[in-house]
Amino acid sequence: MADIQSQRIMFFDTGPVISLVMSRLMWLIPELKKQYGGKFYITPAVRLELVERPLSVKRFEFEALQVLKLINDGVFEVYNKVPKASASKLISLANSSFKINGKNMDVMQSGEIESVACALDLGAEAVVMDERTLRLFIENSSQMQSLLERRFKSEVTVNNDNIQQFSQMLKKISIIRSVELVAVAFKLGLLDQYVPPEKNGASTLLDSVLWATKFNGCAVTDDEIDEAEKFLLR
Repeated sequence: MADIQSQRIMFFDTGPVISLVMSRLMWLIPELKKQYGGKFYITPAVRLELVERPLSVKRFEFEALQVLKLINDGVFEVYNKVPKASASKLISLANSSFKINGKNMDVMQSGEIESVACALDLGAEAVVMDERTLRLFIENSSQMQSLLERRFKSEVTVNNDNIQQFSQMLKKISIIRSVELVAVAFKLGLLDQYVPPEKNGASTLLDSVLWATKFNGCAVTDDEIDEAEKFLLR
């Protein structure tokens, strides 16, 4: 364990990998790992969602094979030592924090929770996750409540004690999204081969890849994309 914890580590949830695959940017993952110089882990639940399940659906078979190749090549490593007690406590807290019509709402999935529990256990630097739920849970539970009420068109009640416990457990976790991975890749020059020769070509490229991740599942706002472009192009 000490040897593992002395290394740089990031855990990947399902969403960002799918976003990069669908955006035809999957090839960035091994390049980013080289730059990072650490471990890229996925959990068994994430592997199930990325490989085994889509392999049984014709539409998604090739996407699954692309992920499987990254696993076979050692780019992604499957971390099997999931701390079950920690994961169980986290998912229990998360899925009893919001109620609709008197019933608990399942707001977190097993892949997300496994990734977070493992990251906490190993002292990982970040969890790569595109779903906005966890970020709102930690940073702005009232906005999370509003989001759920809009989504289900019904009043949602909140258990603030559970939210506080959940947030306290996760306060040391950094969450990054596929859009931020793409932004880093752009900054590192990994996408330079796609810069068109026209004036403002770099701007066109950056805009295209950031919007690609948004349209393929990354929870990022239009304003966040605008801010990223201004920062990266200044």
